[in-house]
Amino acid sequence: MQTKGMNMVKYFKSIPMALAAAALLAVMPVPEGAPMSASAIAQDAPKKKQKTRKVPAMSLEVHKQVQKAQEALDIDDVPGAEEYLQKALDKRRINDYEKAVVWQMRAMIAFEKENTPDTIKAYKMILTFSESIPEALEIQIIYGLAQLEFSEENYKESLRYIKEWEEKVDPTVVGVSQTTFISQLHYQLTDFATSLEYIYKSIETAESLDEVEVKENWYNLALSSHFELNQFEKVRDVLEILLIRWPNPTYWSQLAGIYQELGQEETSFSLSEAAYKQGFFNDKPQNLINIAQIQMARGAPIKCAWVLENSLKDQLIEDDADNALLLGQCYLAATEYRKALEPLSVAAASESDGDLWLQIGQVQMQIDRYADAEKSFAKMIVAFEDDTKNAKKNANKLLAGVMMRGQALTELKRFKDAKDAFRKASRLAKTEKERRAVANWRKYLNGEEAREQMLTGG
Repeated sequence: MQTKGMNMVKYFKSIPMALAAAALLAVMPVPEGAPMSASAIAQDAPKKKQKTRKVPAMSLEVHKQVQKAQEALDIDDVPGAEEYLQKALDKRRINDYEKAVVWQMRAMIAFEKENTPDTIKAYKMILTFSESIPEALEIQIIYGLAQLEFSEENYKESLRYIKEWEEKVDPTVVGVSQTTFISQLHYQLTDFATSLEYIYKSIETAESLDEVEVKENWYNLALSSHFELNQFEKVRDVLEILLIRWPNPTYWSQLAGIYQELGQEETSFSLSEAAYKQGFFNDKPQNLINIAQIQMARGAPIKCAWVLENSLKDQLIEDDADNALLLGQCYLAATEYRKALEPLSVAAASESDGDLWLQIGQVQMQIDRYADAEKSFAKMIVAFEDDTKNAKKNANKLLAGVMMRGQALTELKRFKDAKDAFRKASRLAKTEKERRAVANWRKYLNGEEAREQMLTGG
């Protein structure tokens, strides 16, 4: 039976700097199979010492109608079964126990039809006859109602039934399925401390019994509850248990993130790097990018570049402007200037980024690629001049780029174009210091032009 309360996903909030992941909480389903018969429930329900209830006998007439309803159900004739049950209820002489039996069958039919509201209605009707049914059946019906209300996301109503059930049941025989369900219920009600109390009770009970296995999602529930309470040391402890028992790549990244949150950066970095080397992040692009950034933060820019290069080559991350920019910056920081230029140029072209074209041009000047530098500075000028909104903020950078373009043109012996560049720089210069700098470069340009004419006899 599928209900909207089943297989519910509960998020695990982001941890700063973490390669965060969600913790899935498997919600307990409503009772498995159809509602149990009164006799079966009376045998199985855990209960405190109870007073004896006198249960009335079932009359032959009602018994016949119930039997016919069961025979109709055996051949999948649900309308026929419902008709026989209604006939039983319509009888003038029908006691409360007989009514409870009829409503029990109605609950079973509604359950099989996946009609949770009608199942709840039928269960509630059975409780109206509680003094005429075995107390064990009453206890089981109350617990079933708690589960059904949970599946309908009526959590406060579910809690009301659970509290009533806990008052009646013998606590020494409550099993892990019940304590786990109650933990999940309290989690949904944001009572995380109580949720932890019950889930640790489930874990403790299961660990004491050979035949009961501790479930991974129990620890996930504890993990999420501790996180909601900002109990980061406890989050760390639970993650370490999860990582040992169920070595999932997600737990590596979450543990690295929580160590970052606790200020233990070296441990966080080491965990992230170990997870990366084991290939745990191959299907997590953002984690791979985070690993590269971590290498930059640790002063190992060439390792940053290696991570990105390998990830791009294996198509594990997007070949986009942002990743190209990061790769170029890694190579720049590692003084691998030639390798930096291609990814930086891709990023600058994609964004029409004047700052980036200025940086690229400077790198190209440094490695004597004057023709490429001149083109980069030209693109920088276009980008800054198009950005009229930030003209004042970009004024100094624009002047610097125009002057460097003039320098590149001078080195290329394109003296006429260089003169045009420096004339433009003169117009952009606002301070005496800037005007002197332009004048000095114009003198250098004139000297280089004269020297070239002398060498060529021009």
